[in-house]
Amino acid sequence: MIDRLTLRNFTVFKEADLQFSPGLNVIIGENGTGKTHLLKLGYLLINAWHHLVKNQGLISDQKVERYFSEHIRDIFKPDKIGSLATSNSDGKGSVSGTVIGSIPTISIGYNPPRSLPDGITWQFTFSNRSKDNVVIDKLQDRLTSNASYGKSVFLPSKEILSFFEGFLALYEKREIAFDETYKDLALHLSTPKLKTTPPLLKNALTDLSSDVGGVLELDGGKFYLVSAGSKRREITLVAEGIRKLATLMHCVQNGSLEVGDTLFWDEPESNLNPKLIKDVAVAILSLCKNGIQVVIGTHSLFLLREIEILSGKEQFKDVPQRYFALGKEGGSVRVQQGRSVDDINPFVMLDEELAQSDRYLDLDNV
Repeated sequence: MIDRLTLRNFTVFKEADLQFSPGLNVIIGENGTGKTHLLKLGYLLINAWHHLVKNQGLISDQKVERYFSEHIRDIFKPDKIGSLATSNSDGKGSVSGTVIGSIPTISIGYNPPRSLPDGITWQFTFSNRSKDNVVIDKLQDRLTSNASYGKSVFLPSKEILSFFEGFLALYEKREIAFDETYKDLALHLSTPKLKTTPPLLKNALTDLSSDVGGVLELDGGKFYLVSAGSKRREITLVAEGIRKLATLMHCVQNGSLEVGDTLFWDEPESNLNPKLIKDVAVAILSLCKNGIQVVIGTHSLFLLREIEILSGKEQFKDVPQRYFALGKEGGSVRVQQGRSVDDINPFVMLDEELAQSDRYLDLDNV
């Protein structure tokens, strides 16, 4: 799980220090304030342990530098790494992120695993002159290879099922505009389903299961939506919003998203009607309640209010939450953060929806 993210001169952020919750994390802001950048960085940092440390022996600074250099290029798609430096800065940027996990206990019973409060901190720097590489400042002395650090799944704002067929082969062979998060998601979707239905589907995604009205089936490289009675529809004939929800459910069904993992979801409200957004809000909080960290980026006042309404109910009162409001200020982006919506006053960021409501009410006075 992502615990902390500290940035200096990274894209639109001159200085930022974000503290995350193990439950729900909501990043709010207008277009261009860096919501997706924060999601992608968190995703990159969590996956690093699985690729570099898990079941491995000693790792070198050079190996870590190659990993982050390659994946930050593939995830952000800059012409050169130096392009990620804030334009109005001194040209030097840095990223530091802490990922927390646990060490499984040997004792028999239901004792929780021993937590690692310090976690692993990955830190790298770059400058506007950097072309292909970042520099690891200092590799952490103790990296526990037998610890348990959750995986992460990134759901982009655009669904992938409609162009899944042949996508992985195309990505590996050709230069295309899609970044690495799409490739990773395609790999998750390619994983066969588990033999037994994960409890998460029953405990957290009941409403979404009803909304989707079936399950995904991969046949001949193409996805189909199979509903009750074995009726099968080509996925391209299914509404885009439903395809997004089906993607989430499939990642749970095949174990790509499990307890202890982190879900990064960029604009979960896009292409969904208000009824489905309400069900998405329930699903998000239910996933958190069942042991999955969720980080979403949104500029939907409707989704934000729905989460706030649900959080006041007994079912979700114990879900830890963290809110971040991103606002443009003096050529950079300032981050406000707190444990509740009231701590950040996000309605200034989303005031166009409120202004529209005022204009609509003014019609009665015309």
